[in-house]
Amino acid sequence: MKNLLHRLLAELPDAIRYALAAAALILSQHGLVALAFYGHAAPLAFDRMFWFFPIRQLAMLPGISPLVAIGGFAFCLAISTALVFLSLRRADRLGRGGGLALLTMVPTIQIFAAFVLTLLWRRRAGAPAPERVGNPAPPHQLARGTVAGMALIVLAVAVSGATMGAYGWGLFVLTPFLVGVITGYIVNRGTLRSRGETLVAVALAGLLGTLALLMLALEGLLCILLIAPLAAGLAIVGGLIGRGVAKPLGPQAPLYSVAALPLVFLVDAAMPPELPIITRTSITIAAPPGTVWASLTANRPVAESPGLVGLAGLAYPVASRIAGEGEGAHRIGTFSTGTADERVTVWKPGRTLAFRVVRQPPAMEEMSPYRKLHTPHLFGYFDTGETRFDLVPLPGGRTRLTARADHVLRIDPGLYWEPIARWAIKQNVTRVLTDVRRDSEARQEARAAAHSPHGQSNTQLAD
Repeated sequence: MKNLLHRLLAELPDAIRYALAAAALILSQHGLVALAFYGHAAPLAFDRMFWFFPIRQLAMLPGISPLVAIGGFAFCLAISTALVFLSLRRADRLGRGGGLALLTMVPTIQIFAAFVLTLLWRRRAGAPAPERVGNPAPPHQLARGTVAGMALIVLAVAVSGATMGAYGWGLFVLTPFLVGVITGYIVNRGTLRSRGETLVAVALAGLLGTLALLMLALEGLLCILLIAPLAAGLAIVGGLIGRGVAKPLGPQAPLYSVAALPLVFLVDAAMPPELPIITRTSITIAAPPGTVWASLTANRPVAESPGLVGLAGLAYPVASRIAGEGEGAHRIGTFSTGTADERVTVWKPGRTLAFRVVRQPPAMEEMSPYRKLHTPHLFGYFDTGETRFDLVPLPGGRTRLTARADHVLRIDPGLYWEPIARWAIKQNVTRVLTDVRRDSEARQEARAAAHSPHGQSNTQLAD
C-alpha cells in the first residue's frame, strides 16, 4: 500500500501537467463558441449542452455564416488532433491507455477519455508489456493515419453536406475511398505493415469519424448505417491501394488527391441528379368499389405495422384526413416524421382518387444524441409527387385497387440509393393497400351483418 501511494505521488506532477494541458485544449472550444455568440450579440446559456456539446451550440447559432461554421469544425479538429497527440505521449509514459488516447480525438467523448487518462498510473515496473504480434505500427504513426482519415470524414460532410447541400459522388464515393488511401498510406509510410493492420487503422478512422459526426450533429446514425456498406467497401479498397503506394511514392503524393474533393463537391451541388421513381402496386379486395372508396376517403389511422421501414427510421404514413370533397380538397397526411399538406387532383367516387403533395415532412427520423437533427438531406432530396388510387370492379362484388406513387430522388450514386428508395416506397404503398383491404372488408362484413335477418331483428328490437 505504501509503495502504491509512493508511486501515485511520484506521478502526480505529470498527471497535473497533462490535466491542465488537456483542460486548456478542451476549454478553448468553449471559448470559441462564447466568442462567436458575443460577436453575433446572441444570448448564450451556460448549460449542460454548452459544456458537453460546444460546437453543436455554434452550429445552431441563428444567422451563422457557413464559413464560420466550417471554421469552427476545423478549429475543433485541430484541437482534437493536438489533444490526441498529447494523450498519446501521456499513454507512452504510463505504458498503457493507448485506446483512451485515440478516443480523445472525438468531441464530447474526449472529456471523459482525458479524465480517465489523468487518473491512470504507470504500469508497474517489471510488468510484461502487452505482446505485439509481428511488427505493428508505432502508436504515433497509427494515430497520424487515423486522425487524418477521421478529419477527412468530418470536413467532407461539413463542406459537402452541411454547407453545399451536395449529396453525391464526392461525398459517398470519393470521400470514403480517399479516407482509405490516406489512412493506409500514412500508416505504412516508412515501414510496410500487414494488410490486416492497415485495414484495422482504416476501420478505426471510420469508427472515430462516425462518432465525431454524431457528436458534432453533422449526421445521424441511421444515415451512416445506410451508406456504411458502400463506404466500407470503398475504404477497404482505398486502404489497400494506400498501403501499396506508400513506399515508392514521395511523402506527399497521395495527399494531393484531396484537392479534387472540393471540385467534385461543386459539380455535385451544381448538377444534382433528378431520378424519377414510379411505383405501381395492386391488391384485390373482397368488397365493392363503393366500400373501398369509403375506406380510402375516411378520416382514420393506418393500423398496419410499419415493419422494417419504421425500424429504419424512414418516414411512413400514420393517418389521413380529407377536408371537403372534390378536386382541390385539402388532404392531410400524417407521417411518422411530420405532416404532409396535399391537394386532391382527381376525385371520381368509386373510380379514382389522386392527390399531390404540396408540402412534405422530413424523409426520415435520424437517431442522434440530440433531440432534433437538421441535416440538409432530410428535406428536398426525396420528394413525393402525385399518388393515385384506381378502383376497378371485379366479379363477385370484389375490387382491384391499384396504387401509383411518383417520387423523385436527388442523391447520387443512384445505382446504390435507388434500390433502397424503391424498397421503402414499395413497403409503404403495400402497407397502405393492405390496411385499406382490411378496413374495407371489415366494413363489408359489418354491412352484411346489419342486413342479415339476425341483424334486422336486432335492429327492430333496438327500435
